[in-house]
Amino acid sequence: MGNYKVAMNTVITFFVAICIFGFSMNVAADSKAEGATTANPSVISQESGQHVVEFIRDRDYACTQCHKDEKDTLKGAHGDVIHAQTNRDLTCTDCHSKVGKDHRDGAPQVTKFAAAQTVAGTEKPAADPVWIAKQNETCVNCHEPKDLREVNWTHDVHALDLSCASCHTIHPEKDPMKGIERKSKIKMCVDCHSDQKKEK
Repeated sequence: MGNYKVAMNTVITFFVAICIFGFSMNVAADSKAEGATTANPSVISQESGQHVVEFIRDRDYACTQCHKDEKDTLKGAHGDVIHAQTNRDLTCTDCHSKVGKDHRDGAPQVTKFAAAQTVAGTEKPAADPVWIAKQNETCVNCHEPKDLREVNWTHDVHALDLSCASCHTIHPEKDPMKGIERKSKIKMCVDCHSDQKKEK
């Protein structure tokens, strides 16, 4: 019976020591959390007083490590929207698709956006209609064709012959087409179509 009492006393002493150690660690963690910053996003919940850790993961981190000039580009019109299908903030890969294993060798899997048209001009080069369609398909995944048609009839006319990036800035601080005056729109049409005629 004596061995039993010694064993129980040892177990109880060990349990009490663990509880005291755990409580002291909780107090230490709470005192550290008071000085939390964005680099260390640990915070104390106001309601419960419990220590809460929030992890902030930048899904564009891999992209912006090399494309450093593009780091702040999504602060424009595309930076403030929620993706219609995923119901979360837009990321680079939502529009540019997969990075792929050949990324350093021309990145063939990445959807690139550039001014292009099926008819050659001096300002915009002629491009493969399939490439133009791939660019535009990415845009109309979010921008409904019906809505685009209602905004301006030229969306229907140019959908297969002109890339969206020919008129719209993809990473805009301010899209040059939004709020453009009628006179400027007409000038753009005339300039572009007369440029195409020069090449014929």
